[in-house]
Amino acid sequence: MGTFEAFYASPLQHPWLLWLAAVAAIAFCLSRSDLQPSLRRYCVALGVLSLADAWLSAHHVYGIGTLSGVAASTVPLFFVLAGDFRFLLLLAAGSADGRFVLRARPVAVALALTCVVPLGSQAVVALLPGEPGSRVLYLVYEVLFFALTLALIALHPGPKRAPWLRTVSRFVLLYYGLWASADALLLVTGADAGFALRAVPNLLYYGGLIAVIAWAGSRAAPR
Repeated sequence: MGTFEAFYASPLQHPWLLWLAAVAAIAFCLSRSDLQPSLRRYCVALGVLSLADAWLSAHHVYGIGTLSGVAASTVPLFFVLAGDFRFLLLLAAGSADGRFVLRARPVAVALALTCVVPLGSQAVVALLPGEPGSRVLYLVYEVLFFALTLALIALHPGPKRAPWLRTVSRFVLLYYGLWASADALLLVTGADAGFALRAVPNLLYYGGLIAVIAWAGSRAAPR
């Protein structure tokens, strides 16, 4: 195991560094006095979700131990879907003036969109020869979500009515693009640096996205 791979697999990276990113993001959100209260509440809720994700999806869950049985697969899957859902719900529920307006229709739309990439990635992997392995599944998922986000920027009414949502969407493209690049590097070369690269989008996902939502949303709020 290389140096970066050992760091990536260690508690220092997951959960501690990811917890730090989430706490910093929550602190940033609370510091933005110009942030709409509804969006501030959503950002803080996302921060709590990130803290729970980093805790329960770690190799060793503090206070519980290593997850086994059904929990070993369903808990990480839940947080993957929840992580995508938080962005897709924002697109549907974010307003032009930086508010977060939660209604039944945006939730239903976001839930439907959340299913697209998991189902699509399973279909793609099923068509590949042999047993592709988990790293291939990760890469397919990342490429498909990157493509979905591009399509949403072009076609979804959210980024059209609210430019700050377009900013958030481009940030999602950044961390999904970095994940895909890291996994492609690991698959093609096996280079240990792939794990160092992969740690960067992890930080952007667990903390950076929340901070960008707060920053972009506060700029859209009426003065």
